[in-house]
Amino acid sequence: MQKNSRYPVYLLILSILLLSSCVAGKRSVLPPPQVKTLDADEQRLRDYYFYEAIRLKEQYNYDEAIETLLLCAAIDPDDAGIQAELGIMYSLAGLKEEAAFCLEKAAGRQPANRWYNIQLISLYSDQAKWDDAIRNALVLQRHHPDREDVYPILATLYTQKGEAEKAVEAYDKLENFTGINEQLSLEKFRLYLTAGKETKAVAEIDRLVAKYPGESRYRVLQGNVYMHMNQKEKAFAIFQQVLQDDPQSPHVYLSLSEYYASVNETKKALESIESALQSPLLDIDTKVGILGEYIEGAMQDSAKHEGAESLLKLLIEYYPLEEQVYAYYAIFLQFDKRYDEAVEILETMLTINPKNEQTWGEIIQLYFGQKNYGQMLLATERAIENLPGFAQWYFYQGLALFQQEKYREAINAYNQGVELVPEKQPQFKSDFYSQMADSYFKLQEKEKAFEMYENALKINPSNIYVLNNYAYYLSQEKQDLKKAERMSAKTIEKEPDNSTYLDTYAWIFYRQGNYSLAKFYIERALNNLKAEESSGILLDHYGDILWMLGEKEKAVETWRKASDAGETTGEVKGKIEKGISEAE
Repeated sequence: MQKNSRYPVYLLILSILLLSSCVAGKRSVLPPPQVKTLDADEQRLRDYYFYEAIRLKEQYNYDEAIETLLLCAAIDPDDAGIQAELGIMYSLAGLKEEAAFCLEKAAGRQPANRWYNIQLISLYSDQAKWDDAIRNALVLQRHHPDREDVYPILATLYTQKGEAEKAVEAYDKLENFTGINEQLSLEKFRLYLTAGKETKAVAEIDRLVAKYPGESRYRVLQGNVYMHMNQKEKAFAIFQQVLQDDPQSPHVYLSLSEYYASVNETKKALESIESALQSPLLDIDTKVGILGEYIEGAMQDSAKHEGAESLLKLLIEYYPLEEQVYAYYAIFLQFDKRYDEAVEILETMLTINPKNEQTWGEIIQLYFGQKNYGQMLLATERAIENLPGFAQWYFYQGLALFQQEKYREAINAYNQGVELVPEKQPQFKSDFYSQMADSYFKLQEKEKAFEMYENALKINPSNIYVLNNYAYYLSQEKQDLKKAERMSAKTIEKEPDNSTYLDTYAWIFYRQGNYSLAKFYIERALNNLKAEESSGILLDHYGDILWMLGEKEKAVETWRKASDAGETTGEVKGKIEKGISEAE
């Protein structure tokens, strides 16, 4: 059997051809014979400008290369080689219309020149001008009918334009050179299906089966076609015959699994997948791909849940050192909210490969989600030991220390990490300064906190987290309230339904004595509060605003609600007592 077609027939064909043409375009190419007769001085000057332009192009100095080549073209305007090079340079400079004009001129002068036509096809394809690209591909075919690489280009262009039948015709002509092969037949099969010609699609697979009768994959594919056409009994008969002739074929088990799933025989479907995964003839990448698809389905279908886990355990048993299998199991367990087990799987992955950055990130985030800050801190220390020089470990370390109220140590971690942030990640550096600012504020070093917020905003003026926190803390200190209002307004503009940002905005108006606006925004904040968010501090603020508006009974009632919601500070209790005493 011919395992590999000599010609890839997907869009990659055109990409490879066009890429090679672009690379070749950087070579110094001698101009072809001139139409205009030049004297010796003109010849020398033309050649000087031409090769100087090529030199400039190879240094990526396209503007000067174009200017130099235009001097060359002024001496010899009808030379195809000069026009082609000029077209290539215009294209590299992004001047597509000028490039097309010059390349068309070059191809017009020498229509049989494959190179000029390839350049035009590349240019028009980049702009999705399929008619123009096809026109030049047909010129290429007319002048080079015996070159087999012309036909994949034509077929790909017709496919892109949506002309499936013409694409098939091009592949048929290619087949005259290559004979029947898998990739061509499969591409023609796909095109026939796209055109709604299922009978011809089936016939294409039948040709493959006839040519390679001993290759069970093609017979399985034949069955899959019938499954696609909803002729399940015919498909099942083919699968059974393949199973009888080639019981080791992993492909037939995969197709049988789809068949059984379609007739609601879940147990048999699972057994078929297990048989495929146990097959030594199926490579691990394919098995992992199958597993990933099944798990994705299991997450949406509880009936497949138990089966998915059994498949995961089966593959782990067969491939105890394959990280990707464990990775899927960790995802599955997290989806199932079995976080402790997910941590165990991730730890196993780190035992297999302690240099896997992604695994360290996942286990640290999992600890953070569980609020297990002690283990999170230990994990960051281990990550730093195994993968030093990564800023994110220090960022996570700082978060863990902050949550443990070790603010000075958190600042030290952030200071170490911020120096490691790559220049191309300014937003991440801004986040470091933001976290430092929060830590300084907790230490009551407020001026230092404000300095860090300023640093964060200098790097990333749109850091919405910083804008909110900086604005809120300014309002708490009753400092620069207009600046706080401007910053908070930006957060509301970006996220108008965020209850935290609405609360900050309301509190700034409260601090400015604008109680009506404060009430409007605090009520919006409460209305947009999500179920998992605490309402305590918002209700506390609401009570303060109501009190200043003279709605004292409602204010006391609201403070009580704040206390019930967890805002149990002495300050809240004092406000409740004061409100009651004044009411009496």
